[in-house]
Amino acid sequence: MRLHLYNGCRMSYFGCKLDLVRRSKGQCALEHSAYRRGGTARLPDGSVADFTHRTDVIAHFVVTPTGAPAWAADCAQLWTKAVAAEKRANAQEARLVEISIPRSLPREHWIDLARRLARVLAIRGMAVQVDIHCPTASDRGLNPHIHLMATMREIVDGEFSPKKARHWNASFFRNAKAIRREMAEMLNEFCRMKGVDYHADPRSNAERGLPPAEVRLPHWNVVAFKRSGKKTRALEQRDEERKVRAEIARLEAQSRELERELEAARADAELASPKKISPATPPQLVRRPLIKKPAMGGGAETFATEITAPASADFDLPGPRYGP
Repeated sequence: MRLHLYNGCRMSYFGCKLDLVRRSKGQCALEHSAYRRGGTARLPDGSVADFTHRTDVIAHFVVTPTGAPAWAADCAQLWTKAVAAEKRANAQEARLVEISIPRSLPREHWIDLARRLARVLAIRGMAVQVDIHCPTASDRGLNPHIHLMATMREIVDGEFSPKKARHWNASFFRNAKAIRREMAEMLNEFCRMKGVDYHADPRSNAERGLPPAEVRLPHWNVVAFKRSGKKTRALEQRDEERKVRAEIARLEAQSRELERELEAARADAELASPKKISPATPPQLVRRPLIKKPAMGGGAETFATEITAPASADFDLPGPRYGP
């Protein structure tokens, strides 16, 4: 997991994905609802979807807009009515939002956080199914995240409106970054309230100068692999990508380690190298007169030989260094 610093706070992974439940792809809101809450649902074709074997579902509840009827808080009734309200064969039945939970946020705060994030959609008039999952991540750590599943129609006079709320599309398609930013700001504010050192950056990886995130494959790829023992083409591509990412991470770690070793070697070399001293000028013989008066009997002046050395900062002459 990549970590960065933002104003002294730890900036970690922030995931916020938007999607739709589409009939054109063979999807059904009833099945999606059952899968997310780890329950069962009877589908329009009469079959029963059963996901009660799931063990990673931490919590499940529904957040409804103000004035919603009681049935909107029950998932079975909510999505049965939502699916029945859609008449077109290629209709969109639900809106999906997935948001990551910081690993540093204690588990006792997850439900409170999820409820606050769901209110971002509920205040717009959507009924929102909320599910908190915590499976094991690829790095063997925890992967806590929140699933929001919102209706496509407003509830008017106790029933879904005959017309879809097309004005909601502006918040998701024309200005999806605004939703990501609003979710990130709410998450950051919540972490500040709880004293958690975390900062979510809603910008894309490209805007932050990071490599693209790994593509999340539809669950049927995993189911098909478990049944047949043969990977789909998408699974093969994902595994190849993971190998490349792991190799890049290994090379980056190795490069950082070599840089640290090189810096340490340079520091040791500077400490071990002797102090550079400029070559000294050899002493010179100078003959100076000691007595400058005629000697008795008209003799010559008396001379003495004195050894002198050039003055330098590294050479101290004998005697007091300072004085009159």
